[in-house]
Order: sequence, then C-alpha cells, then structure tokens
Amino acid sequence: MKLESVKADSSRYLSLLARMFFASNAVWLALPLLVGAGLSLLDVRWLIVSLMLVFIAVPMLLALCYIYYGLSEEARWSVMEKDITIGPDGLLLEFAHPRMSNRLIGWNQVTRIVLNDGDVLLMLAVRRYTFLLIPSLSISDPGVLVALRQHFSNSLE
Repeated sequence: MKLESVKADSSRYLSLLARMFFASNAVWLALPLLVGAGLSLLDVRWLIVSLMLVFIAVPMLLALCYIYYGLSEEARWSVMEKDITIGPDGLLLEFAHPRMSNRLIGWNQVTRIVLNDGDVLLMLAVRRYTFLLIPSLSISDPGVLVALRQHFSNSLE
C-alpha cells in the first residue's frame, strides 16, 4: 500500500511535540508554580518569582524541545514531502527532495501507533518524543490504518 505526496505541517508537528513534552512533565512543571503560588499568600514577592518561572522558564523549555527534538533527522522525515510505502518489512520513505536519502523504518523501530485528531503518529524507538506524523489529509483510503495496524501487530508476535 502506498501513500503519495505525504507532508506534515511543521507547526502541527511542533504542536504535537510540545503537547507530548508538557503532558509527560506536567508534575515537574506545575510543582514550582504551586509552591510559588502558596508562598505568595505569605509574601507577594513569591508571586513575582512564580510569574518569572512562567514567562522565562517555560519558553526556554519550548526552545529546548524545538532544538533537541524538532530539529532532529526524524522530525525532518515528517515535514519533508515524501511517498510512504507500507510493506511487511516496515515503512519505506521515498523523499521528493534530492538531498534526502530514502529511509526504511522497520516495524521493530515503531513502538506504538497513536491516532490524534485523525492524524497517525508512529512512535519511534529512536529517542523520547520521536514520531513520524502522517496527516489525516494524506490518508484517503481507510485501508491504510488497517494495514498499519496489521503490520505493526504482526511485528509484535
């Protein structure tokens, strides 16, 4: 099965990446803010410290997320235009850009498949928060999802 001219929007990719990052680190991000909010009841200067955390530290975390994960080779796989062939060995990514070499992502490199607002996220075992985004606009045949699930479940056995 083949998907042609697949290209994810980079803003959509970064939005999903930031959502994943903040969802898995929500406790560690909220803890200093809650402590600062609690201490601000005693002294208003702690409120200023909490606001500094929100408006300085959180954008720096977004920048870290962008630089470390958003500029990775795997992120480029999602945002560059390509044809995807779904086969028994994995996903063959054939890029339209001449400087990008074709890649085969084996089914053993896919840890799970996530559906998010119609988009398909193939979570990769390369590093945390690394995924291949297949936008819902490029999936016209519902058989694609069935083929992905079938090949993925066969690789688990």
